[in-house]
Formats: sequence, structure tokens, C-alpha cells
Amino acid sequence: MKQKKISQKLIREIRFQSIIEILMLLVMFFAFVPVIVMLIMSFKTNWEIYNDFFALPKNIAWNNYFVAFGKLSTNMINTLCVIAVAVALTLIVAGLSGYVFATMEFPGKNLIYMLILALMMIPGILYLAPNYSLIQRYGLYNTRWALILPWISGGQVLGILLCRNAIEALPKDLFEAAKIEGCNEIDSLVRIAVPLAKPMLSTIAVMKLVDYYNDFIWPMMVIETNSKQVITVAVKVFTSSMGSTEIGSMFAGYVIATIPLFILFMFTSRLYMEGMTAGAVKG
Repeated sequence: MKQKKISQKLIREIRFQSIIEILMLLVMFFAFVPVIVMLIMSFKTNWEIYNDFFALPKNIAWNNYFVAFGKLSTNMINTLCVIAVAVALTLIVAGLSGYVFATMEFPGKNLIYMLILALMMIPGILYLAPNYSLIQRYGLYNTRWALILPWISGGQVLGILLCRNAIEALPKDLFEAAKIEGCNEIDSLVRIAVPLAKPMLSTIAVMKLVDYYNDFIWPMMVIETNSKQVITVAVKVFTSSMGSTEIGSMFAGYVIATIPLFILFMFTSRLYMEGMTAGAVKG
């Protein structure tokens, strides 16, 4: 009788797990439907799209990608270069600030830290007008620094919080031993804090890269020259210029703009998860 009850309980658990897995598969399928449709459309000619929208392409139209890449390659390279500089500077500022707040004592430390955290409570849309005024005043309009500097100033707030928590969780004995051995603060930061906080720094880098890459409103406000424009705005301009004449090329442009983030996810997902779970379990 006992074995029968156990077997019935096991069967119910298996059924429940099966239902959950089926539901998750359905959710994943519907989540990827737009991506699948985008890929299919990018390989179809205009005639195939208008004739049978849901059919697979009979002849792969590689020309769509040639047209889209010819229009967007400059913007893609410019975007990656600008974001690389912005992410690197964000990590440097956030790492230094997080180390200072985690290991040093100075008057007003907690007050300054709370004021920095309070900036996270302000919606980013409210920064647009004052940031635009500053960019105009300092003559940075239509320059790449008009993108980099505001990204750094806004992106380091969360970075400071995460870096401080990561460094604060490290054993204090490590820093004390380093000081006894003659290391200064910079040596302690570079040789101890940064290597041990690498998962968190990687997480910040991924988060900020995605944020900067997906930014649309700010680049549209401060950049006029197409060669300096980022990919998000360039894709919008490209699709507007294509209109209804080159729908396949328009979808190919969407695919090209998505590729960098897809590659980023493939190669950094492990580091991102390590950073997100760092400190969740204490030994």
C-alpha cells in the first residue's frame, strides 16, 4: 500500500513537471516567433513577401544583406567603438568608486553614497533636457563625446552599487595583508579587488553594453551626421528610406543590428550568471 502511494505521488509529480515543461516550451516558442519571422523575411524577395507572407523563401535573397550591410556597416563599426570606450570608462569609474566606498573611511561617506543611490530613483527621461543643455553649452553636440560622457555619468550609478557590494564581501584580511607587504591602494585595487570581483565587473560590462547599444532617444537628439550615428537610429533611418520597396533588405537590417547582442550573449552568458549569483550562497 505504501509503495502504491509513493508511485502515485511520483506519477503526479512527473505529470506536473511535464505540464510545466510544455508551458515553458510554448512560452519560448511564442517569444522566438518574431525572431523567426524576421529571419525568414530577410531572405525573401519583395514578390515572395507580398505573394505569400508566411511561406519559406524559395530562393534565398542574399542581396538583401548586401544592401543592408552597405548602408549600416559604418554605423555598426562606429557604435561598437563608441560603446567599447563608454563601457571601459564606466568600469574604471565604477570600480574605483566602489573600492573607495568599500574599503576607505572619510567624512560624509554614507551620505555621499546614499545621494548617489538616490539618482537611481529618478527616471532617465528627466535627464534628457539638462544633459542636452550641457552638451550644447560645452560644444559637444554632434560629437561622439556627446554619447560617451552622458552614458558614463548615468551608467556608473548601478556599477558603484554592485562594485561596492562585491568588494565589501571580500575578506578584510586580504587588504590588511597587502598593506603590511607594502602595497598602496592602487596595488590593492588592481591585484586583489579587481581579480576577485571579475564576475561582477563582467556583469556590469554586459548590462551597460546592452543599455548603451539599445539607446535610441539620446543618440537621435545629439547626433546629426549619419557617419557618427549609432546603429539603433541608423536602422530606423534605413527602414524609413526603404519604405515598401525593399522589405527584405529592411528585415536584413534588423538582423544585422541584432547580431552583436546575440554574439555577446553566447560568449558572456556564463560570466553574467556568475556575477548575478555572486555572494548569493555563503560557505
